[in-house]
Amino acid sequence: MNFRPDPVMEGRSIMGGPVGHLVDYFARALNFTENQVLNSVCSWYPVRPADGTFGSKMPNGSWSGVIGLVNRGEADMGYGPLLMSLQRSEGVDFGDSLMFFNFKVMSGRGSPEMNPWGFLYPLTPVVWLGFFAAMVCIWLASVLLIDHALKARWFDGVVRHFFTHLRILLRQDLPKRLSHGREMLLVGSWLMVTMIVTLGYSSTLVSLLAARNIPQPIQSLADLVNSDHSVILKPNSGSTSYVLSSTSGIYKALGDLRFVNRMAFVKSKDRGDAIDRLVRGGRYSLYDVDVSLAELMSKDFSRLGRCDFYLSRESSLSRPSSVGVTPGSPLLPAINHRIQDVLAAGLFDYWLSLATRNSTICRSAPTTITVKAPLSLKVCWGMFTVWGIGLLVSLFAFSVEIAIANVFKGRSPL
Repeated sequence: MNFRPDPVMEGRSIMGGPVGHLVDYFARALNFTENQVLNSVCSWYPVRPADGTFGSKMPNGSWSGVIGLVNRGEADMGYGPLLMSLQRSEGVDFGDSLMFFNFKVMSGRGSPEMNPWGFLYPLTPVVWLGFFAAMVCIWLASVLLIDHALKARWFDGVVRHFFTHLRILLRQDLPKRLSHGREMLLVGSWLMVTMIVTLGYSSTLVSLLAARNIPQPIQSLADLVNSDHSVILKPNSGSTSYVLSSTSGIYKALGDLRFVNRMAFVKSKDRGDAIDRLVRGGRYSLYDVDVSLAELMSKDFSRLGRCDFYLSRESSLSRPSSVGVTPGSPLLPAINHRIQDVLAAGLFDYWLSLATRNSTICRSAPTTITVKAPLSLKVCWGMFTVWGIGLLVSLFAFSVEIAIANVFKGRSPL
């Protein structure tokens, strides 16, 4: 819902948004026209709670927020829609379920970044393993084709064949001429396999180097708890009370964040400012109803023209919501009948889509983008690291060979 000043009566507001459309429908269908004021179409007007909350039960047994206004008779109906719960049913009578709320986590989208180890991604670990296993099989098959295999230099031939196939894999030249047709056929098949794989690898690697990933690490409550993000909750709400009172499971872990200074409370009216200061590009995540978060994303996209936030894939605390009326109100049967009419006609879903029309753009925003930029050491340091480690290992092996040769130098063979 949203509010704007009433042009007819000073100090009062007109309710808009999906809930505003719903109340207008109720007003026309149920004829809220008694005690007309200044010839307005309907005499109803919205009353907003002083604490800006939807309501929860206080320690002294009273109710706060919207539910408190309805429970005390200061309002005839309470809208949110209000999350239905056993405890809240003690304060108000709920109508038929209007919609289901799912809670999600909204976080700021990170800046596009390049994974320095992306050169390993063109081939999966299984393909890498199969590729090297194929090389070993080709090598063993070529060993069986060695002429005069039982002679003294058989071991040298085995090692030489291994490095021959390894040189082919590394796209180097062949060190020797092949002895006969069977060996040529074997080496030729290995040449063709390595050529296809390496060409496919190199072309895919070029595409990966042009891609930038937009990190979206918070996809569940467990991700939020295990990260260094702080969570933002609404004060004195039913969902917050449930999280803070949980004694086990992920909700207890989420509630325990308050003991390590990783929890903040922001009222609904202040969430727009909070996402600007805390969530956007920061270390805070907002935990709230998915429809409410979608509206925030929609307004932010409409204002800035870009998607700076994302919603977690995991949903939690799925609950029905509806209209609340004063306990024992005779309006409840008539309201339930109109709720069923609105749902059957698809009107409420349509009003919701109008209020969050731009949120679908951000929900389906790509997580990978392509760029045209020169390669830098920051992007390629992973490849240079592997190259440098390989050179160091080779230098170490070469030094060991020299040291062993010097140790055995001058000794006569046994």
